[in-house]
Amino acid sequence: MVSRARSLVAPDQGRRVPGLLRTDVWSAQDIEGGACVRKLLGCVLSALVMGWMLVSPVSGQLGTGQSSPGDLSNAPAEEPLLSKVPPLTLAGVVDPKVYRVGPGDLIQVQMWGRVSRSWIGEVGPEGVLMLPGSGAIPVAGRTLAQVREAVLGVLRADYRGVSLDVRLTRPRSFYVYLTGQVKQPGPAMSNGASRVGDLLNTGALLGDGSLRRILVTHTDGSRDQADLDLFRRTGDVSVNPWLRDGDIVNVPVATEFIYALGALAQAGKFELGDRDSLLTLFRLAGDPLPAADASRALLVRWKDAFVAESLWFELGDVYSRTTNPELHEGDHVYVYYVPEYHVQHEASILGEVARPGVYPIQQGRHRLSDLVTAAGGFRGNADLSTIRVFHTTRGNESDPEFDRLIKLSRSEMTDTEYETLRAKLAAHREDFRVDWARLRKSPELDILLRWGDAVRVAPGRTLHEYIELGGGFTARADRGKVRITGSATGQSQRARDVQAVAPGDLIWVPERPDVTVWQRLQTLLSVAAQVATVIVVVRR
Repeated sequence: MVSRARSLVAPDQGRRVPGLLRTDVWSAQDIEGGACVRKLLGCVLSALVMGWMLVSPVSGQLGTGQSSPGDLSNAPAEEPLLSKVPPLTLAGVVDPKVYRVGPGDLIQVQMWGRVSRSWIGEVGPEGVLMLPGSGAIPVAGRTLAQVREAVLGVLRADYRGVSLDVRLTRPRSFYVYLTGQVKQPGPAMSNGASRVGDLLNTGALLGDGSLRRILVTHTDGSRDQADLDLFRRTGDVSVNPWLRDGDIVNVPVATEFIYALGALAQAGKFELGDRDSLLTLFRLAGDPLPAADASRALLVRWKDAFVAESLWFELGDVYSRTTNPELHEGDHVYVYYVPEYHVQHEASILGEVARPGVYPIQQGRHRLSDLVTAAGGFRGNADLSTIRVFHTTRGNESDPEFDRLIKLSRSEMTDTEYETLRAKLAAHREDFRVDWARLRKSPELDILLRWGDAVRVAPGRTLHEYIELGGGFTARADRGKVRITGSATGQSQRARDVQAVAPGDLIWVPERPDVTVWQRLQTLLSVAAQVATVIVVVRR
C-alpha cells in the first residue's frame, strides 16, 4: 500500500487520482486471493471521497454535486440586478486609485480558468459588501483599488487554482446639497464619477456667484475647494475635485477681483482666488500674445486703501518663477505691445491693369507710380485721365474744431477760420482723380500711398458707348439735348461740348415733350405774326 495516500489528494484535485499515486502501486508480494488489492482500492476510494468533500465550493460551480447554500456558486446572476439600474453618462474611464466606493455601487467578482463564474453584489447602505460564503467586507470611503485588494485577499484563501478579478460594474448615484449663490439650492443628483464642474455648469450660478472659491464639505468633515474658472480656462483637473455622498457644495459671493490688461489673449477682469500669483493670472488671461513686449511689464498693487506701488518685471521671470509674487485684491497687471509688430501695409489696384490685386507697400515711401509698375502697367483701353485713388478712413475720431466750423456760414467766420475749414475739408476727402499724363510731367503729383488705399483704373469709353451700355436711346429720347454733369467739377454741359466722359460723370438724356398738331400750328402762326410785325415796322 502507498503510505500517506490521503494527503496526496488536495482540495483542487476533485475526483482525480494523482499520477504519483498510480505509479506507487505495486503488485502484491504474497497472493492472498486479492485481499491486499481490495484493501488498497478501499483506501483510494476513501481518499477520493474526502477530496471531493474538500472542493465542494468549486465542484458546485461546475454544476455537479451539491454546493453550500452560502457560496458564490449559489449567487444570483448579474442580469436581473443590472437591469434595475439605468445607465450613466461618464466623462471618461474611472481611475481605481481615485474612485471611492460607497452605498449603491455594483461590484462584480469574476472567476475563470478551470472554473468560469461571475457574481455582482451591491454595496449596502451601511457601506459593506456581502461576499457569499465569506462574510461582509467594509468598503465605504475606500478607493476601488483598495476594495479590489481586500476582496481578492478574502477569496484567494477559499478558492485556489482559480483566477479572480474584482471590478466596478456601475457607479452609484447619490445626493449632494447645493447652497449659496445658485439658482436652485437644495439636493441635487450626482454619481460617484462626477466632479464639481459636472454639477455646476455656467447656467447654475447666480450673476454674483463665485467660480473660484466654491467650498465642498464632505461628510467626514474634510473640505475641498473648487476653482471652476481656472479649470475651464486651463483644463487643470486638480482644481475640480470629485464629489462624494452627501457633500455640501457652497457657492459664495464673488467680492475680490484682479485685472490683466494689454497684450494678453483674454485680457480683462478676473475673480481673485486663493494663493493667486502673477503666473496664475497669466494663465487665466490666456498668456501674453506674440506681440507682447517681453522685456517690460508693470504690476500696480495697493499698499493700503489709498497708496499704490509699482513693480516692473520681465515676462520670462514670471514663467521661471523668479518674479512671481502673490496677488491681492485690486492688483492690476499691464502687458505692453511691441510697436508695429508684424504690420504689413497694403494697397490694391483694380481695373485696366495687367495684374490687378493687392500689393505690399511701405507707407511713406511707395507712390502711385510704384503701384502701377508692380501691377504690370496699364492695359490698352485704360482711361489714363480719370484714375481714381480712394483713401480708407481709419477710425471715427471726432474733430471738435471741424464740427464747430462746418456749422458756421462764411460771414460768421474769420479769414483764418475759413482757411482752416478748407484745409480740414480737403483732409476729409476720401477719393482723388489723377490724370496720368499730367502726373508723368509733374512728379510732385505722384500721390504717396497709404495703408488700405485702393486705385481704380477704368476703361476709356465714348459718350455713345456709355449710352449703349445703358440700353441705347429710346424712341422718345431728345438726342440733341443730351447733357453731361462732371463728377469732378459738378458743372453741367452739353454733350457736344465735352471732349471725354470720365467715370462718375452723369449723362442726362431728356425726353421729347408731347406736342399736338394744333400746338404746332399755334406756334407757327405766332412766329409768322411776329415776323410780319417786324417787317411792317421796318418798312415804315
